Amino acid sequence: MTTEVSKVEPFVPAATVLPEITFRALLLGIVLAIVLAASSTFVGLKIARTIAGSIPAALISMLILRHFKKANILENNMVQTIASAGEVVAAGAIFTLPALIIMGYWQSFNYFQTMLITMIGGILGVLFSVPLRRHMIVKDNLPYPEGVATAEVLKAGEATNKNSTRVLLMASGFSALLSLLQSGLKVAGEHVQYWTKVGSTAFGGSLILSPVLMAAGYIVGMRGLIAFLVGGLLTWGVAIPMFVAVHGLPEAKSVGAALAMVQHAHFRYVGVGVLAVGGLWSVISLVKQIYGAIKMSFVAMKGQQDEFTQALRTDRDLPFKYVLLGIAGVSIPTFFLFFTLVDGANLALGSSAFWSLIIFATVFSLIIGFIASAIAAYIVGSVGTTSLPISGITIAAIVAFASILLLLLKSQVDLAINPEIALKAAAIVIIFAAVVCIAAAVSGDNMQDLKAGQILGATPWKQQLMLVVGALASALVIPFILQTTFEAYGIGDVLPRLGMNPEHALPAPQATLMATVAKGFFIGKLPWHMILGGAALAVVAIILDLVLQARKSTYRFPVLLFALGVYLPLGYVTAFFVGGIIRSLATRGKSVREEASETNHGILCASGIIAGEAILGAVLTIPFAYFQSTDIFALKIEALTQHQTMIGIVLYLALCGFLYKQARNRK
Repeated sequence: MTTEVSKVEPFVPAATVLPEITFRALLLGIVLAIVLAASSTFVGLKIARTIAGSIPAALISMLILRHFKKANILENNMVQTIASAGEVVAAGAIFTLPALIIMGYWQSFNYFQTMLITMIGGILGVLFSVPLRRHMIVKDNLPYPEGVATAEVLKAGEATNKNSTRVLLMASGFSALLSLLQSGLKVAGEHVQYWTKVGSTAFGGSLILSPVLMAAGYIVGMRGLIAFLVGGLLTWGVAIPMFVAVHGLPEAKSVGAALAMVQHAHFRYVGVGVLAVGGLWSVISLVKQIYGAIKMSFVAMKGQQDEFTQALRTDRDLPFKYVLLGIAGVSIPTFFLFFTLVDGANLALGSSAFWSLIIFATVFSLIIGFIASAIAAYIVGSVGTTSLPISGITIAAIVAFASILLLLLKSQVDLAINPEIALKAAAIVIIFAAVVCIAAAVSGDNMQDLKAGQILGATPWKQQLMLVVGALASALVIPFILQTTFEAYGIGDVLPRLGMNPEHALPAPQATLMATVAKGFFIGKLPWHMILGGAALAVVAIILDLVLQARKSTYRFPVLLFALGVYLPLGYVTAFFVGGIIRSLATRGKSVREEASETNHGILCASGIIAGEAILGAVLTIPFAYFQSTDIFALKIEALTQHQTMIGIVLYLALCGFLYKQARNRK
């Protein structure tokens, strides 16, 4: 993929050595990791979305460490590196593990098993991302929007350039204000849409008025978003209307809601099929580069032309021998985890099948975990963490694992007359999925942190080591957080005690989907025709991209970006595209030198916009969680609520205009 992010020298030169891992950075990072894990749990279970933790953690770190002598930018970067792990480990856990409650397999979150699952997934996510950094960040220079934004926030805190600081603060303030009016006070609309029936079908469009999505689209640039848009238009402009024309609209409160039901029930599985094949292809296409990174690491291990010690400080990853030792070490508790699950599940397996299942589950977790981590690292590098379809990646992993497990069990037991065994098999699939989901989420976030480190001049191996620390700190507290949240609100349709109000229960949409898919293999049915249709689309996208590559076109058609367009709601796709359009307009008619200067200025402004919504979202999680509602600050003023959508549109366009103006101005 060709990106539009210019390569720059690191903020701190490689020859300059500053303290990065300090006691205060370690302590502050762990505390923030725990806080972000706790705040993300409620929001993720409630609205199926978590708030990226890197930028809020970076700003909090700057506000605190600025009062200490000799605090430096790399120390602040290390704090956000540790802290952001809390949010992503929590995200991976809440999107999968509550499925065990919803399925009725768990009655509560067992501390030891929950901790072990999150620890395994978190550490694997860090280790799997190590060989990916050199290719995706250094060689291909993928955008990594949140990583760029985090670096710009930290650089602005160090800079003496008052204009840069002013732009960053203004962008953050405007973005936070719009988000407050949308999510907090409820006086500005969060989306605009128009759907209508046309004959026997329906058409329309939607746009999420999100500052962070628009700004991330700006950072990525138009060339990276063409395949994204094609996927969205193909799904919402062609496939869904054709489906509705044949099958009709389901009953819903509006046409838009009915079309969303169709997409959720059917075409999300098409996206899963595209993701599965596209993910496999992306890993195959990376084999040569991954092999090169592994080969270089083996050379370093042997001490022959030791490239680790000869490499610049800013280009040293964890030595590969330690990565291999870490993966081997984590495989032991993984084996123990599946041993206890299979042994306690009473699956009526023979001795040979029993050990085959445990070994298969352990090895498959490592293999699929790496593939999922590579997919996540690429996607967040292309369009940012916000649009990482972690549930789609996880469902693809569930399909692969459950298919093989089903074949194994069918030769041993009749699942049709043994519903308890079928439920236990589905639970084993969910726990496998949790390991994969957490590993993928952590890997993607790690790459954002490492991108920020590349821009700032951090030492990669030190960041990678501290990412393990952040993942471990989160794993120790997440079981308490999940259980406390479950006891306070309930999850899905499951209420832990009598007398609780079911309206307060957290819906946990991703976990509900995981439970449905896993149970579908052993108890129900899956729409295989949709999944296979998505796989066929992926093949077409791959062929198109290869043709463009052969013709040396400046445009490409990355299959994973196409998969995102198929998978995500149309509002997300159009929101990113708005950012790409602003960047194209802001840099039109400029020379290469002028475009580079003004693009960087625009990226600084876009980074501030991302920071504003991220911080505001993180702050609002606290009162939302405490009062068990997202409407506690809502201003129920009729004169405002009647024009809510228009207010949102006007303010959103004003923010777009501000970004355009700043991108056109010289620094």
